[in-house]
Amino acid sequence: MTLKPLSLLNLLLSMISGILLGIVIFQWYYSGHISRHISGYSSTHANIAAALKQIDQHFVGELDEKTLTNQAINGMLAGLDEYSELLDQQSYANLVSHSQGEFVGIGVEIKLSNGFFTVVRVNRGTPAESAGIAVGDTIRAINGTSAKGMSAEQISQQMQGAIGTNLALLLKREEQAELIPMVLQRQLITTTHITHKRLANDIGYVRITNFDQNAGANLLASLATLNKQRATKGLILDLRSNPGGILRACVDVAEIFLDGGLVVSTQRSSTFLADDPSKVDYFASTGDFSAELPLAILINEGTASASEIVAGAMQDHGRATIIGNTSFGKGTVQSLMPPLPDGQALKITTAYYYTPNGRSFHNAGIEPDITFSANEDELLEFAAAHLLQEQSSSAVDISVGE
Repeated sequence: MTLKPLSLLNLLLSMISGILLGIVIFQWYYSGHISRHISGYSSTHANIAAALKQIDQHFVGELDEKTLTNQAINGMLAGLDEYSELLDQQSYANLVSHSQGEFVGIGVEIKLSNGFFTVVRVNRGTPAESAGIAVGDTIRAINGTSAKGMSAEQISQQMQGAIGTNLALLLKREEQAELIPMVLQRQLITTTHITHKRLANDIGYVRITNFDQNAGANLLASLATLNKQRATKGLILDLRSNPGGILRACVDVAEIFLDGGLVVSTQRSSTFLADDPSKVDYFASTGDFSAELPLAILINEGTASASEIVAGAMQDHGRATIIGNTSFGKGTVQSLMPPLPDGQALKITTAYYYTPNGRSFHNAGIEPDITFSANEDELLEFAAAHLLQEQSSSAVDISVGE
């Protein structure tokens, strides 16, 4: 059978990618084992060099060095796990700015609902507000690709792009039969990722949509505002559809509700080992800044990574009631490597997360204490009622004890 030119090109590109991948892997692996494997390293290196020479001399098409290099690195990372990736210069810059409370986007907050992401907030003075995007709109397609079944991380990647570039959305609005196409221009958005409000019966509500470096300070500010007029009787911390963020930030949030104690551990082993030499423990500082306020945490299938750390820590310490549905199950640490010579950067999985009790939630998620599926109003009403009941029970216990 004669291969078509396109098929042959793809085949050869795959071969070259694999070869370049091999170079990187072998150089990395054998750098620490060269004294014990010098002969094996030499023979492998010779084979790779010979193969590259043959491709360079005999391949009929044009070879673009940068494209081939990126394909090789992407192929290598894809073979590791689903979270390790090569970030181009813009994606790297976006990730850094996003962790600082800024990001390039259109200015919406979304949550997963019935297989699609729904707009739950439109930030003021943003492209989304100017275009007329409304709370309740669901994203049916993004950049020409169906959004059904996308994870929070996948849709976040689709939203990313350089300032001034276009983002194409196809939206469904409840009262309209036809889908609404929109093309918006990305801008630098500044946000706290935190909103708060007071519910009936003096129950406070705080929603965190991402753990940027200011998450702890912003949460304390929200609690202070909620208590300014009169003290709240309980707090609902909403972590639904929160994809995570900075490890240090989620520790900052957790310690607001803990009087010391372990928040999370990381280690390279996929099975918890108490004496693992790679284990790193992250502890809360002493002093419960929430004054032991009754706490309920809302989670769902979009709650991931740093959000799961907070939920898992509160659950293990018995500090909060976890309500909702099993979380996403992203229990691995991704470390951002120093930029490569061309300005791109590698994000590599370097460890596993473990809750204070040594539980791994990777691919398993955090199981709620109370499984509850309902619409927004019913969920908040249920959580608030649970907190009031908890407070009432505590008061009875205290009086009996006295």
